[in-house]
Amino acid sequence: MERLRQFKIRIQIMAGVSAEKLLAALKEASRGEAYRIGRSNSNAHGKRPGRSRTDALEWIELALHTDDLPGLEGLKKACIDGVNSVNSVDIPYTDSSYSNSQNTCPANTNTHHVKVYSINEHLSEYLGRSMTNCHNRLTLSGLSTSLSSADSDPLISRNRKILRRFVVQVFHLKATYMAELGAGGIHRPLSLHRPEEEDGHRPLLERRLEKVAVRALYALLLEVGEVTIRAGEDGRYIVEQVSAMPDYRGEERAGSTARAIWSTLEEIGRQEAAAKERQLLLGMDPEFLLFNRATGKVIPASRFLARSGEAGCDSLRYRGERRFPLAELRPRPAGDPRKVLVQLLHAFRLAERSIEDKALLWQAGGMPQRGFPLGGHIHFSGIPLTFQLLQALDNYLALPVAALEDRRSLGRRPRYGCLGDFRLQGHGGFEYRTLPSFLISPLVTKGVVAIAALIADHAERLHRRPLQDDAMYAAFYQGDQKQLREALPGLHDDLKQLAAYAQYESYIAPFMEAAGSGRTWDETTDIRRLWKLENHS
Repeated sequence: MERLRQFKIRIQIMAGVSAEKLLAALKEASRGEAYRIGRSNSNAHGKRPGRSRTDALEWIELALHTDDLPGLEGLKKACIDGVNSVNSVDIPYTDSSYSNSQNTCPANTNTHHVKVYSINEHLSEYLGRSMTNCHNRLTLSGLSTSLSSADSDPLISRNRKILRRFVVQVFHLKATYMAELGAGGIHRPLSLHRPEEEDGHRPLLERRLEKVAVRALYALLLEVGEVTIRAGEDGRYIVEQVSAMPDYRGEERAGSTARAIWSTLEEIGRQEAAAKERQLLLGMDPEFLLFNRATGKVIPASRFLARSGEAGCDSLRYRGERRFPLAELRPRPAGDPRKVLVQLLHAFRLAERSIEDKALLWQAGGMPQRGFPLGGHIHFSGIPLTFQLLQALDNYLALPVAALEDRRSLGRRPRYGCLGDFRLQGHGGFEYRTLPSFLISPLVTKGVVAIAALIADHAERLHRRPLQDDAMYAAFYQGDQKQLREALPGLHDDLKQLAAYAQYESYIAPFMEAAGSGRTWDETTDIRRLWKLENHS
């Protein structure tokens, strides 16, 4: 009988001293489990691409074997390999393939499947980028940058403001090491938060440094890397350098990354073990504005709505002050898109009863009124957050939405709504924060919720990545909707190939047709009319 009994993560890195240090730390972090190391220093792509580098690319592979998937108590072996191959998923094989003399994994004849997660598979592509190309992608995504290949030490800026420099090492969307750089490049490590701490309890400096570093690497398609960040008294964070291979020449640096790698592998194992029992839950917290057309002013939602509850208000910094002008719907999460929409309607009706001034317009989208950016965050729980999942959400969801949005919505980016924007939640899930408020119409909302559910369940089967192309990447941030629409037929075809598509075709097909039609939504409209809420103006 076939069964899924092994999980692997395959990490592409650059060979050299740092790679050796990381491998040694992985051995130490394996907690006494059996392992083996085997690496190939040849480049699978032949000639070294791009920049003048002598180090070879290589893959490190970690495999987790278990006979008791539900709790992973049956963990038997942890293997570290180096292989020169490409990404693969659900590879059938028999245990007898491990019966060679170099492998300590036990042999038997049970047939099972291997689940392989590739990490940092775009390293070769990054190495082929010019400095100008990297600078442009970072700038488009809203990051301030002064990329330089020189090992400079600018402690004082031209206007004599004191600057601080930090180095942040990242593995798979998380910072593993942070330090302040002193004179001569000396590291003064920051005390990184413990994994069990909630994001809100971490020092603000840590949170900002991690966000900038992760965002920079994501823009360059890197999952492993090191970012040097310059911070000034004015609160600006400037990306100064990006390295595709972190400096692991230090026990703390290599050790923290090794622990993060094992933690990632074990989390994948836990998620796979619970796959049959798990229930994907979708939630959301889309926003809208209350606008008085007689006075031309936004009316704070806090006049009518409390800060908590299914229909509440949310804060925004406006002209340096924290205010609560935004109305926000927080329907109860559900596993099925139809149920999610039922809960959303319930939250809508609560808001309708609470907002007594019926003459006010309810406006949604990206920025219906200047200075008031609106978000449509989708919450996920029951699935692990991965780089590949974020990419699927960007390409199959954020791109079609951007092709349909009002031109006013473009003003929200790149400060808000950048690609791959996410936030971890205390309950263990995460929220995808790239989208504008999709409350603009039921057609858009239905399409967004249904596509989000399909992506969550089938991200590994959605491989198309038009946003990796530099021209398409620029089109997203610059609002070139004509170019974005060129990618829609292929994306829609991929969704149609999923068995679950038929269940939600009535939601997705109209949305994709609208996105490809050249029409755009109108953010000046009162959304109550389309949602058929009573007593709308």
